[in-house]
Amino acid sequence: MKVYYDDSHTGSGKTERAIDSIVKRKCKALFVTERIESFDELELWMRRKSAEHGTAPIIDKVHGSQGYRLGSVSRQIKALPIRHQFNDHVIVIATHEGMMLSEFSDFSEWDIIVDEVPAILNFEEKATHLDAAFFQTHYRLDEVADGWCSVKVKDEEAKLTVANVRADQSHDHLALFHRRVLEASTEDSNRFVVANLPSWDAMSDAEVKWCWASAFSLKELEPFKTVTVLGNRFRHNVGALVSNSFSRDNIEWEPLPPPPNKRHFQFRHVHISYFSENRTASRYLFESEQGQAMLSEIGMRLAQELSGSDHIWMANAKERGLPSPRSLLSGAGMEDKKCLSPKQAGTNNHKHVSHAAAIYSAKGCPNLTALLKLLDIDPAAWTTSIEHEAILQFVTRTSVRDPNNCSPVRIWVFDRDQALYLKTYFDGLGFASATMSLVPGGPTIPAKLKGGRRAKVYSPHEIDERKAIKTAKDRERKRRSRAREKQRLEAAAGEINKAA
Repeated sequence: MKVYYDDSHTGSGKTERAIDSIVKRKCKALFVTERIESFDELELWMRRKSAEHGTAPIIDKVHGSQGYRLGSVSRQIKALPIRHQFNDHVIVIATHEGMMLSEFSDFSEWDIIVDEVPAILNFEEKATHLDAAFFQTHYRLDEVADGWCSVKVKDEEAKLTVANVRADQSHDHLALFHRRVLEASTEDSNRFVVANLPSWDAMSDAEVKWCWASAFSLKELEPFKTVTVLGNRFRHNVGALVSNSFSRDNIEWEPLPPPPNKRHFQFRHVHISYFSENRTASRYLFESEQGQAMLSEIGMRLAQELSGSDHIWMANAKERGLPSPRSLLSGAGMEDKKCLSPKQAGTNNHKHVSHAAAIYSAKGCPNLTALLKLLDIDPAAWTTSIEHEAILQFVTRTSVRDPNNCSPVRIWVFDRDQALYLKTYFDGLGFASATMSLVPGGPTIPAKLKGGRRAKVYSPHEIDERKAIKTAKDRERKRRSRAREKQRLEAAAGEINKAA
């Protein structure tokens, strides 16, 4: 299978070239993007390009909000070849999520373009200590590595459907897990599901939080006539690395040349300010009492710096039962109407803006780090691809992508590593000069506690380590107790002998 890819930098014209290629010729194309919110912008872009070429393709859109009349997204996508069998020029816009839930055996006449790197890895942590019997009944574990097993359904239970699982309120959280296991259990499947449990009994400890993982294989796109993936540094993205690790089939990668430089970019200066010199952004920092106070101070500082300027900003929106970074920054004076979700790849709606702030973290948890090590992937690749790349995609939605705008660009991020990633990127564009500096007089950054924050739950491997340490301590305590008892008896015997 051959996959064409364009990993040119953001704003280079990857998406424009791809759209141009499918609107100017008669073809059937599935154009896959990250967010439903970008559908209308993409459709307008496609119609404008069609007008330039004098073509009139049918432009269709597939998303969940149509489900009440057309069925699920996967069913809508599966029906496309029949729905458009008599049309010779069709472009259908869908989401990454829809693509990864669909089956494409009838798409031999179609091309697919995947804009930006999808979240190829499915990963979830579970604490299910009362549920070992359910898993024992329905799923089989086969060891693949120390402490890691593949998961498949037991043959006699293959009739348990995803709908059955979703309809049970005590197990509806396992719907995606069950879907992926069903896919992995079919003959010649490209899907593979692993869990870090040596046996289902290992989940019975109330302190255990285990994980399961699966990955979308690009081999599932093999029926298409051509497969093209667009994404900055795509071949180095952790998603591509995970897909390669999970997939048992070889893929022939064919790089596309960079888009022709039709646009001359005005030279501009980019300055990146950061708040933390030594400590990197993390969920644990943002959840701590000191970290929450720090975020409020950052919010007040940013509100002051950005006052009166047109800007965009983003931050993590959810934390476990605590005020989120987004709510803390908003409460400190940041404008809610300027706040966007972190995922903004593919939009040009903000290229008039020259100020952006991103206070964001997406580090991997211990279970995820263990999985990456199992796959022989450097955990740092996760931070680069998921955290740093998300920030890069966000801040490059600004005027830096407008060829005719030479306004200085100002960016604020949390830590030095994030700032350095952005500086390296901008310096490599050829039409930007980037500088970076620590925010003077910024908030005090809490020091990292030795050993890190103590977890309330543990991975199965950590539980085994804790049990081994406890067993060793018990053995040592009993040895010392026996030694003290022996000394006491010997001393008593000595006293008796003296008395005699």
